[in-house]
Amino acid sequence: MTTDFNQRQKEIIDASISLIADKGIQNLTLKHISHEIGISEPAIYRYFKSKFEIVMGVLDTFEDISDTVLNSVEISKLETLNKIEFFLSDRYKRCEENPKLAKVMFSEEHFQENDKLSKKILHIMSSHGNEIQKIIVKCQEVGDIRNDISAVNVFRIIFGPMRLLIKQWGLSNYRFVLSEEGLKLWNSQKLLLKTYPKPYKRKMFE
Repeated sequence: MTTDFNQRQKEIIDASISLIADKGIQNLTLKHISHEIGISEPAIYRYFKSKFEIVMGVLDTFEDISDTVLNSVEISKLETLNKIEFFLSDRYKRCEENPKLAKVMFSEEHFQENDKLSKKILHIMSSHGNEIQKIIVKCQEVGDIRNDISAVNVFRIIFGPMRLLIKQWGLSNYRFVLSEEGLKLWNSQKLLLKTYPKPYKRKMFE
């Protein structure tokens, strides 16, 4: 999906992301948003009907970012395994460019208390996960990745550690270069998932 937010709506969403990252979603109030961007609380209602609609706008922004990357991967001429690396590299780069966005994007607990928000998060994760799994299946078909592990578990093996690394980066106050450590992690994952030829067994009476 692509959400067509106007400039003021984007400012409200960016301010909301900053507030959630710094103070938690419980401190995301219209008062704090208005103070952050310098407009009155009633003025915010011209752009969003409620705080809930603002938070949904935040999630729509996350979804649009991933959609953009997946579309770039789809139209690229990269080989199958390189498509996964492209997606991972882009994710790390975007996190480095916007640490507060990364902090919110990879902290689903902010949204778990609301059923509709939880379902939205699950939808985003599932839809994008399915697209990545299609690439994984193609990698398995051409022999880039071992095929004795299901695509869904390969996806978890790749993206679970990625999420952990991003969380560690945030908790450490960004003390290491995320993209460099991300590349090291990916290279290790490729070794684990690589297809190796079966060892040759000598026949008894050769």
